[in-house]
Amino acid sequence: MNKLLTIVVPVYKVEQYINKCLASCIIYKDGIVDEELMNQLEVIIVNDGTPDNSAELSREYTIRYPNTFRQIDKQNGGHGSAWNVGLKEAKGKYLRFLDSDDWLTNLDQLLIRLSRTDADLVFTHLDKILVEENRIESWNLYPCVYEEKQPINELQLYKTYNCFTAFWLCTYKTSLLQEFYPLFAERISYDDGILYVAPLIKAKSFICYDFVLYNYLIGREGQSVDPSVVAKIVKNHIVAVRHYINFYNKEKATESYAQWLIEIQTTKYCLWVWRELSNQSYDAMIGLRELYNISPRHFENNKWVKLYKKVPLPIYYLGYKLYGYLRKKK
Repeated sequence: MNKLLTIVVPVYKVEQYINKCLASCIIYKDGIVDEELMNQLEVIIVNDGTPDNSAELSREYTIRYPNTFRQIDKQNGGHGSAWNVGLKEAKGKYLRFLDSDDWLTNLDQLLIRLSRTDADLVFTHLDKILVEENRIESWNLYPCVYEEKQPINELQLYKTYNCFTAFWLCTYKTSLLQEFYPLFAERISYDDGILYVAPLIKAKSFICYDFVLYNYLIGREGQSVDPSVVAKIVKNHIVAVRHYINFYNKEKATESYAQWLIEIQTTKYCLWVWRELSNQSYDAMIGLRELYNISPRHFENNKWVKLYKKVPLPIYYLGYKLYGYLRKKK
Protein backbone atom coordinates (compact mmCIF):
# COMPACT_ATOMS: atom_id res chain seq x y z
CA MET A 1 0.00 0.00 0.00
CA ASN A 2 1.26 3.47 -0.85
CA LYS A 3 2.10 5.56 2.18
CA LEU A 4 1.14 9.19 2.66
CA LEU A 5 3.76 10.07 5.28
CA THR A 6 7.10 8.62 6.36
CA ILE A 7 8.56 9.55 9.76
CA VAL A 8 12.26 8.83 10.31
CA VAL A 9 13.36 8.19 13.90
CA PRO A 10 17.10 7.68 14.67
CA VAL A 11 17.80 5.66 17.81
CA TYR A 12 20.93 5.94 19.94
CA LYS A 13 21.09 5.83 23.77
CA VAL A 14 17.50 6.93 24.36
CA GLU A 15 16.08 4.23 26.66
CA GLN A 16 14.37 6.85 28.80
CA TYR A 17 12.61 8.56 25.89
CA ILE A 18 12.01 6.11 23.06
CA ASN A 19 8.63 4.77 24.22
CA LYS A 20 7.11 8.25 24.49
CA CYS A 21 8.50 9.15 21.09
CA LEU A 22 7.18 6.10 19.24
CA ALA A 23 3.89 5.99 21.14
CA SER A 24 3.22 9.48 19.80
CA CYS A 25 3.23 7.96 16.30
CA ILE A 26 0.25 5.71 17.11
CA ILE A 27 -3.05 7.29 16.08
CA TYR A 28 -6.25 6.63 18.00
CA LYS A 29 -9.89 7.35 17.28
CA ASP A 30 -12.38 7.05 20.13
CA GLY A 31 -9.80 5.17 22.18
CA ILE A 32 -9.10 2.59 19.47
CA VAL A 33 -6.15 2.48 17.06
CA ASP A 34 -7.20 4.17 13.83
CA GLU A 35 -6.22 1.52 11.31
CA GLU A 36 -7.16 3.66 8.32
CA LEU A 37 -4.76 6.45 9.24
CA MET A 38 -2.09 4.07 10.52
CA ASN A 39 -2.05 2.33 7.15
CA GLN A 40 -1.18 5.65 5.52
CA LEU A 41 1.78 6.11 7.88
CA GLU A 42 5.29 4.64 7.72
CA VAL A 43 7.63 5.00 10.71
CA ILE A 44 11.22 4.05 9.91
CA ILE A 45 13.24 3.42 13.07
CA VAL A 46 16.99 3.55 12.39
CA ASN A 47 19.01 1.81 15.09
CA ASP A 48 22.36 3.59 14.83
CA GLY A 49 24.28 0.85 16.66
CA THR A 50 22.95 1.88 20.05
CA PRO A 51 24.75 0.08 22.93
CA ASP A 52 21.78 0.22 25.34
CA ASN A 53 18.31 -1.37 25.18
CA SER A 54 16.76 1.36 23.04
CA ALA A 55 16.65 -0.86 19.92
CA GLU A 56 14.95 -3.69 21.79
CA LEU A 57 12.30 -1.29 23.07
CA SER A 58 11.71 0.21 19.63
CA ARG A 59 11.55 -3.24 17.99
CA GLU A 60 8.41 -3.96 20.02
CA TYR A 61 6.56 -1.41 17.91
CA THR A 62 7.46 -3.24 14.68
CA ILE A 63 5.97 -6.41 16.18
CA ARG A 64 2.77 -4.75 17.39
CA TYR A 65 2.25 -2.54 14.32
CA PRO A 66 4.03 -4.26 11.40
CA ASN A 67 2.11 -2.32 8.73
CA THR A 68 3.36 1.01 10.10
CA PHE A 69 6.68 0.52 11.92
CA ARG A 70 9.85 -1.01 10.56
CA GLN A 71 13.34 -1.01 12.00
CA ILE A 72 16.68 -0.86 10.22
CA ASP A 73 19.77 -1.87 12.19
CA LYS A 74 23.14 -0.39 11.20
CA GLN A 75 26.59 0.26 12.59
CA ASN A 76 27.05 3.53 14.42
CA GLY A 77 27.60 6.41 12.01
CA GLY A 78 26.00 9.33 13.79
CA HIS A 79 22.74 11.20 13.56
CA GLY A 80 23.22 12.29 9.94
CA SER A 81 23.93 8.76 8.76
CA ALA A 82 20.71 7.52 10.38
CA TRP A 83 18.74 10.26 8.65
CA ASN A 84 20.37 9.37 5.32
CA VAL A 85 19.24 5.76 5.70
CA GLY A 86 15.70 6.88 6.50
CA LEU A 87 15.68 9.30 3.57
CA LYS A 88 16.77 6.58 1.16
CA GLU A 89 14.21 4.06 2.42
CA ALA A 90 11.22 6.42 2.71
CA LYS A 91 8.14 5.33 0.73
CA GLY A 92 5.73 8.07 1.78
CA LYS A 93 4.65 10.97 -0.42
CA TYR A 94 5.70 13.24 2.45
CA LEU A 95 8.59 12.95 4.87
CA ARG A 96 9.43 14.32 8.27
CA PHE A 97 12.14 13.70 10.85
CA LEU A 98 11.59 13.01 14.54
CA ASP A 99 14.41 12.80 17.05
CA SER A 100 13.90 10.01 19.54
CA ASP A 101 13.85 12.20 22.65
CA ASP A 102 11.04 14.32 21.17
CA TRP A 103 7.42 13.49 20.35
CA LEU A 104 4.48 14.48 18.16
CA THR A 105 0.95 15.68 18.85
CA ASN A 106 -1.96 16.09 16.41
CA LEU A 107 -0.45 13.58 13.99
CA ASP A 108 -3.97 12.61 12.91
CA GLN A 109 -4.62 16.22 11.89
CA LEU A 110 -1.44 16.28 9.84
CA LEU A 111 -2.34 13.10 7.94
CA ILE A 112 -5.86 14.31 7.21
CA ARG A 113 -4.52 17.57 5.82
CA LEU A 114 -1.74 15.92 3.83
CA SER A 115 -4.39 13.88 2.04
CA ARG A 116 -5.99 17.14 0.88
CA THR A 117 -2.94 19.03 -0.38
CA ASP A 118 -0.14 18.71 -2.88
CA ALA A 119 2.05 21.48 -1.41
CA ASP A 120 5.80 20.86 -1.47
CA LEU A 121 6.39 22.18 2.07
CA VAL A 122 3.93 21.84 4.94
CA PHE A 123 4.48 24.05 8.01
CA THR A 124 3.11 23.42 11.49
CA HIS A 125 3.91 24.84 14.93
CA LEU A 126 6.40 23.80 17.61
CA ASP A 127 6.38 23.55 21.40
CA LYS A 128 9.79 23.77 23.08
CA ILE A 129 9.78 21.81 26.36
CA LEU A 130 12.31 23.63 28.59
CA VAL A 131 13.16 21.06 31.25
CA GLU A 132 15.28 23.19 33.57
CA GLU A 133 12.79 26.07 33.52
CA ASN A 134 9.81 23.72 33.82
CA ARG A 135 7.84 25.52 31.14
CA ILE A 136 6.69 25.25 27.54
CA GLU A 137 7.56 27.86 24.93
CA SER A 138 5.25 27.83 21.92
CA TRP A 139 6.62 28.81 18.53
CA ASN A 140 3.72 29.97 16.38
CA LEU A 141 5.96 31.37 13.71
CA TYR A 142 3.61 32.38 10.96
CA PRO A 143 1.79 35.73 10.98
CA CYS A 144 -0.79 34.23 8.63
CA VAL A 145 -2.13 30.71 8.32
CA TYR A 146 -2.91 29.44 4.85
CA GLU A 147 -5.26 26.51 4.45
CA GLU A 148 -4.62 26.63 0.71
CA LYS A 149 -1.39 26.02 -1.19
CA GLN A 150 0.70 29.17 -1.73
CA PRO A 151 3.52 29.91 -4.22
CA ILE A 152 7.03 29.79 -2.77
CA ASN A 153 7.57 33.54 -3.21
CA GLU A 154 4.98 34.20 -0.48
CA LEU A 155 7.63 33.06 2.00
CA GLN A 156 8.80 36.68 1.97
CA LEU A 157 6.36 37.14 4.86
CA TYR A 158 8.73 35.08 7.00
CA LYS A 159 12.09 36.33 5.76
CA THR A 160 13.01 37.65 9.23
CA TYR A 161 13.04 34.10 10.56
CA ASN A 162 16.08 32.11 9.61
CA CYS A 163 15.00 28.48 9.79
CA PHE A 164 11.39 28.10 8.73
CA THR A 165 12.31 24.86 6.92
CA ALA A 166 13.88 23.39 10.08
CA PHE A 167 12.73 19.82 10.69
CA TRP A 168 10.72 20.71 13.80
CA LEU A 169 8.50 23.00 11.74
CA CYS A 170 8.36 21.43 8.31
CA THR A 171 7.07 18.32 6.58
CA TYR A 172 8.69 17.88 3.16
CA LYS A 173 7.54 16.28 -0.05
CA THR A 174 9.86 13.28 -0.14
CA SER A 175 10.88 13.76 -3.76
CA LEU A 176 12.36 17.19 -2.92
CA LEU A 177 15.02 15.59 -0.73
CA GLN A 178 15.58 12.08 -2.08
CA GLU A 179 17.32 13.31 -5.23
CA PHE A 180 20.03 14.81 -2.99
CA TYR A 181 20.78 11.51 -1.22
CA PRO A 182 23.03 11.29 0.75
CA LEU A 183 21.96 14.71 1.99
CA PHE A 184 23.21 14.84 5.57
CA ALA A 185 26.80 15.14 6.72
CA GLU A 186 27.83 12.10 8.78
CA ARG A 187 29.72 11.68 12.05
CA ILE A 188 29.27 15.31 13.04
CA SER A 189 26.74 17.28 15.08
CA TYR A 190 24.45 19.99 13.64
CA ASP A 191 23.86 17.96 10.48
CA ASP A 192 20.22 19.10 10.29
CA GLY A 193 21.20 22.64 9.17
CA ILE A 194 21.22 21.47 5.56
CA LEU A 195 17.42 21.43 5.76
CA TYR A 196 17.43 25.24 5.87
CA VAL A 197 18.49 25.10 2.21
CA ALA A 198 17.78 21.76 0.49
CA PRO A 199 13.95 21.86 0.55
CA LEU A 200 13.95 25.26 -1.18
CA ILE A 201 15.99 24.13 -4.19
CA LYS A 202 13.02 22.67 -6.07
CA ALA A 203 10.03 23.67 -3.91
CA LYS A 204 7.35 25.69 -5.70
CA SER A 205 4.61 25.81 -3.06
CA PHE A 206 3.90 25.65 0.66
CA ILE A 207 1.00 25.57 3.11
CA CYS A 208 0.69 26.48 6.81
CA TYR A 209 -1.51 24.82 9.44
CA ASP A 210 -2.40 26.31 12.79
CA PHE A 211 -1.60 23.50 15.23
CA VAL A 212 1.38 22.18 17.16
CA LEU A 213 2.89 19.01 15.74
CA TYR A 214 6.44 18.80 17.13
CA ASN A 215 7.43 18.80 20.81
CA TYR A 216 11.13 19.60 21.21
CA LEU A 217 12.71 18.56 24.51
CA ILE A 218 15.48 20.95 25.61
CA GLY A 219 17.56 20.28 28.69
CA ARG A 220 18.46 16.61 28.31
CA GLU A 221 22.04 15.94 29.34
CA GLY A 222 24.27 15.27 26.34
CA GLN A 223 22.18 17.12 23.73
CA SER A 224 24.13 18.91 21.02
CA VAL A 225 22.50 22.17 22.16
CA ASP A 226 23.74 21.66 25.74
CA PRO A 227 26.31 24.47 26.36
CA SER A 228 28.78 21.99 27.88
CA VAL A 229 28.54 19.85 24.74
CA VAL A 230 28.82 22.85 22.40
CA ALA A 231 32.06 23.82 24.11
CA LYS A 232 33.55 20.39 23.35
CA ILE A 233 32.55 20.12 19.70
CA VAL A 234 33.02 23.62 18.32
CA LYS A 235 34.91 22.25 15.31
CA ASN A 236 31.72 20.41 14.30
CA HIS A 237 30.16 23.78 13.59
CA ILE A 238 32.77 24.61 10.96
CA VAL A 239 32.53 21.17 9.35
CA ALA A 240 28.72 21.43 9.25
CA VAL A 241 28.85 24.92 7.74
CA ARG A 242 31.39 23.80 5.11
CA HIS A 243 29.00 21.00 4.08
CA TYR A 244 26.14 23.49 4.06
CA ILE A 245 28.02 26.08 1.98
CA ASN A 246 29.28 23.48 -0.51
CA PHE A 247 25.69 22.38 -1.06
CA TYR A 248 24.55 26.00 -1.39
CA ASN A 249 27.24 26.70 -4.02
CA LYS A 250 26.54 23.53 -5.98
CA GLU A 251 22.75 23.57 -6.18
CA LYS A 252 20.64 26.29 -7.75
CA ALA A 253 16.97 26.87 -6.97
CA THR A 254 14.47 26.67 -9.80
CA GLU A 255 12.90 29.96 -8.65
CA SER A 256 14.99 33.14 -8.44
CA TYR A 257 13.18 34.25 -5.30
CA ALA A 258 13.92 30.91 -3.66
CA GLN A 259 17.60 31.37 -4.48
CA TRP A 260 17.49 34.72 -2.70
CA LEU A 261 15.79 33.08 0.29
CA ILE A 262 18.47 30.41 0.37
CA GLU A 263 21.22 33.02 0.45
CA ILE A 264 19.49 34.89 3.28
CA GLN A 265 18.99 31.68 5.25
CA THR A 266 22.58 30.64 4.71
CA THR A 267 23.82 34.03 5.89
CA LYS A 268 21.68 33.93 9.02
CA TYR A 269 22.78 30.39 9.79
CA CYS A 270 26.43 31.41 9.49
CA LEU A 271 25.80 34.36 11.81
CA TRP A 272 24.21 32.00 14.34
CA VAL A 273 27.31 29.81 14.19
CA TRP A 274 29.46 32.93 14.53
CA ARG A 275 27.70 33.83 17.77
CA GLU A 276 27.97 30.28 19.08
CA LEU A 277 31.71 30.09 18.43
CA SER A 278 32.36 33.60 19.67
CA ASN A 279 30.89 32.60 23.01
CA GLN A 280 33.39 29.77 23.35
CA SER A 281 37.17 29.72 23.72
CA TYR A 282 39.87 31.83 22.08
CA ASP A 283 40.83 28.80 19.97
CA ALA A 284 37.24 28.56 18.75
CA MET A 285 37.36 32.18 17.69
CA ILE A 286 40.50 31.50 15.66
CA GLY A 287 38.43 28.94 13.78
CA LEU A 288 36.10 31.70 12.65
CA ARG A 289 38.65 32.63 9.98
CA GLU A 290 37.51 29.69 7.90
CA LEU A 291 33.87 30.60 8.44
CA TYR A 292 34.62 34.13 7.25
CA ASN A 293 36.21 32.81 4.07
CA ILE A 294 33.44 30.40 3.06
CA SER A 295 30.31 32.37 4.05
CA PRO A 296 27.98 34.28 1.66
CA ARG A 297 28.66 37.92 0.84
CA HIS A 298 25.81 39.23 3.05
CA PHE A 299 27.59 37.71 6.03
CA GLU A 300 30.28 40.39 5.85
CA ASN A 301 27.75 43.15 6.55
CA ASN A 302 27.39 42.15 10.19
CA LYS A 303 29.12 44.64 12.52
CA TRP A 304 30.93 41.96 14.52
CA VAL A 305 32.14 40.25 11.37
CA LYS A 306 33.48 43.57 10.07
CA LEU A 307 35.34 44.17 13.35
CA TYR A 308 36.77 40.64 13.25
CA LYS A 309 38.37 41.48 9.91
CA LYS A 310 39.81 44.82 11.07
CA VAL A 311 40.80 44.39 14.73
CA PRO A 312 43.65 42.19 16.07
CA LEU A 313 42.16 38.94 17.30
CA PRO A 314 43.15 39.22 21.01
CA ILE A 315 41.54 42.67 21.23
CA TYR A 316 38.46 41.44 19.37
CA TYR A 317 38.13 38.46 21.71
CA LEU A 318 38.35 40.57 24.86
CA GLY A 319 35.97 43.15 23.43
CA TYR A 320 33.38 40.55 22.50
CA LYS A 321 33.55 38.94 25.92
CA LEU A 322 33.22 42.31 27.66
CA TYR A 323 30.25 43.18 25.46
CA GLY A 324 28.55 39.89 26.36
CA TYR A 325 29.22 40.44 30.07
CA LEU A 326 27.75 43.96 30.03
CA ARG A 327 24.65 42.76 28.21
CA LYS A 328 24.04 40.15 30.90
CA LYS A 329 24.40 42.77 33.62
CA LYS A 330 21.57 44.87 32.14
